[in-house]
Amino acid sequence: MELDPNKNKAKVYSRVFQIMLILFAFLVVFILFFSFMSGKGVDYSDADFIQPKQPSDDATVVVFETTEGTIKAVLYEEQAPNYCKYFKELVEDGYFDGTYVCTVLKSENGQKGGFIGGSKTTDGRAGEDSDLKMTKIEVSTDLLPIRGSLCSMVKKGGIFTKSKAGSVVTFVNDVVDIDELKENYESRDDVNGLGKVTDMFAVYGGVPNFLQQYTVFGQVYDGWETLDKISSAQINGEGTSDDDENKDYTPVEEIKFTKVYLSTYGEQKQNGYNIPIKGQAISGSSGDSQ
Repeated sequence: MELDPNKNKAKVYSRVFQIMLILFAFLVVFILFFSFMSGKGVDYSDADFIQPKQPSDDATVVVFETTEGTIKAVLYEEQAPNYCKYFKELVEDGYFDGTYVCTVLKSENGQKGGFIGGSKTTDGRAGEDSDLKMTKIEVSTDLLPIRGSLCSMVKKGGIFTKSKAGSVVTFVNDVVDIDELKENYESRDDVNGLGKVTDMFAVYGGVPNFLQQYTVFGQVYDGWETLDKISSAQINGEGTSDDDENKDYTPVEEIKFTKVYLSTYGEQKQNGYNIPIKGQAISGSSGDSQ
């Protein structure tokens, strides 16, 4: 069957998007992060970061069974109600079963930004059965793109970005350099809750420049070995410079979500709730620990 030409043109993850993610995550991540925090961005001064906190037994959990292992994450339906509703409907319809990890966010020097999964195709291009619905960004001061967060890029337009379908999911890993984070923090005024946000990234890691570009809607708490294994997968552009606009970030070997389903924390807490500690708080203002 011939595909709709409009869908053929739609790349869920275009080269421009991949370049933005890799280069900006690994080369100027802290410049962007601190520029945002020092400007007119969201004020995190009164933020109550909930990701380190154990959820209630009735909290919704999504279980990703993959070819590399299982990942479990709690969903934040109060903080991202529209996206969570959309995401849950896709899960309940079996949309993600048999989908692919289409991009591994790994730089040439080995930093692991995470991976993008839930694509109907191995390269992230939209197929005839791809869900291309867009949702508006939902920003909560209680959530950050720390390591293990589930995010959806929903920003439209701009120099470095294009509209992306909300059905694919970014699993955030860690690119934080504690020494660089500390140096940049100490050279700037503590405004808009900068210290609290800095401490969260210092303690748990993550990808700071995903702030305000993504809806954060979930948090991994079990399956860290699987998260790291997928984030470390060999890509077709292995050894290629990050500056190469044609670098291919698709995994060499197929990685699939074999089954994705909803549950509750009460049913999925056999191994407890855990977000690994990366380092120590820098400002001392909000380095929440478990």
